[in-house]
Formats: sequence, C-alpha cells, structure tokens
Amino acid sequence: MWLQKNLVPPQTVWLKLISREDNTLHCLVSQSRGSIWSYCMNEELLRLGLARSAPIRGVPPGSPLYWRLHKRLHRAEVKAEKKGRGLWKKESLWERASKALKDNLLLRLIGRIFQRTRTE
Repeated sequence: MWLQKNLVPPQTVWLKLISREDNTLHCLVSQSRGSIWSYCMNEELLRLGLARSAPIRGVPPGSPLYWRLHKRLHRAEVKAEKKGRGLWKKESLWERASKALKDNLLLRLIGRIFQRTRTE
C-alpha cells in the first residue's frame, strides 16, 4: 500500500547494485524527487517501521561499504523503534486494558452465564 502511494509512475526509480548472487541482485532502491535529490526507499521503509533490517548479503562484512550501509539502515530502524512507528507501535493503555478484559477467562465465563439467563 505504501509503495503504491509513494511510487509515482513518471518518477525515476534507481536501483543501485550492492551485490549479485547467482540470479539474485541485492540493490538499494531510490526514487528521484524531481530535482537532483532522491531518497533511499529501503531507508524510508525502515524509518516508517514498515520493514526490519536484515544482514546485508553479498557484501564482505568487514568492508567499508557494508558498515556504511549497515549504519545507515540500522539508524533508520532505531529511529522508528524509538518513535513507536509501524512494527514498533505500542498499544495504548485503553487497547491493553480492553485486550486483557477480553482475554480474561473469568469474565468470559460470567458473560456466558448472563447470555444463558437472557435466553431462558
């Protein structure tokens, strides 16, 4: 859904090759914003909490490229986690309380008893 909303057909999408394994290409996906500026969609998805970072495959773990990418993507993921976005959204007090009441066995049993007394 997010991609459909944010990927506008006339805008250019750039795939920056990171590595290649057999028939698989590992890329950074970026989109131009009308001027020379573009933004990395991988990073944006992490920043919004719509994705989680994974180990970067195909790049030697000790290389400068690996650490530069890892730091950049990890920073975006941590930002989403701190702000409670997407996957890290924390339930409100009301949501937690209503879930606890809904899952409570004693309250379910009382509800069933009241339903039976109403129907009789």
